Amino acid sequence: MNRTEKQAQIDDLGTHFDRSTFNIVAEYKGLTVADVTRLRDELRKVDGGFRVVKNTMARRAVADRPAAPLASYFKGPVGVVFAYGDAAAAAKVVRGFAKDAKAFAITAGVFEGALLSVGQVAEIAELPSREELLARVVGAMNSPISGLVNVLSGTTRNLVYALSAVAAKKAA
Repeated sequence: MNRTEKQAQIDDLGTHFDRSTFNIVAEYKGLTVADVTRLRDELRKVDGGFRVVKNTMARRAVADRPAAPLASYFKGPVGVVFAYGDAAAAAKVVRGFAKDAKAFAITAGVFEGALLSVGQVAEIAELPSREELLARVVGAMNSPISGLVNVLSGTTRNLVYALSAVAAKKAA
């Protein structure tokens, strides 16, 4: 591979680091091609990706980028998870995959320039998804309105009950 091809690969990796909001570095030694393909498919569903990287190229690609704290973790056979959308969803996929595939080990992560330990990556995986958080917000906003509707309709309902009771009494 000549110098221009290497630089093109570094630039491509840099583009992925720029686009992603959350990255995880993981050791993959011992995984089969089928395992890696399954991980990539699952990550694609949540707007993410996984790439096996050459360490020197990866260190150069993260230089002067928010993912720069990961540079020291590019040792041995590692791959990088890129989360372009919901970070929690990608972390859940990676955590689930790591539980199933013992050869896959998370070593570090970075979120908006902050280095994350393995435990912190697990904490992000425990966060609710974006859709669930939005549903909670809508529910919280809807609750007072529903209460007001019930209070206002209660008065009308009681009037109807009183009128029907008077009508039943006069009919008897």
